[in-house]
Amino acid sequence: MTFIIIGAILIFIVSIIWIWHNLGNIEKPRKIAFIVIGLLITYFITLIIYQLTKGSIIYPSEEMQKTVSNTLILVFTGLNSLILLPFTANVFDKILEEEIDKNQAQKRFIIILIVLVACIFIEKGYLKDTQEGIINMYNEVQNAEK
Repeated sequence: MTFIIIGAILIFIVSIIWIWHNLGNIEKPRKIAFIVIGLLITYFITLIIYQLTKGSIIYPSEEMQKTVSNTLILVFTGLNSLILLPFTANVFDKILEEEIDKNQAQKRFIIILIVLVACIFIEKGYLKDTQEGIINMYNEVQNAEK
């Protein structure tokens, strides 16, 4: 579990550094606001995806469900932020620096949206499989102890 948390923290650090870099010459308060808002939006998207996958899964205990939920949401929020936010930050920076026009920005945001939708479908299946795998391992350990 410690390894997973350290890995998630490293993913967040890399994501934040990459986002910060891609925001270019934007003022620090705006960079911080972009990062915080972006991570919050990513968290809520990940939470919704998790909620969609956990419906049919029965956990042996409430404590186990909370632990698995918190861990998976933490890891996948970091991964989602790493996939989506640096590119979104880059487009945002180019808009503010007037390096791209409205049509170019719209095209790039559509690509980001397509990537988001693809991530949702892939992640939904992966989250469900991961939860089922954790429960199966738990049940195997319980049966082996008997």
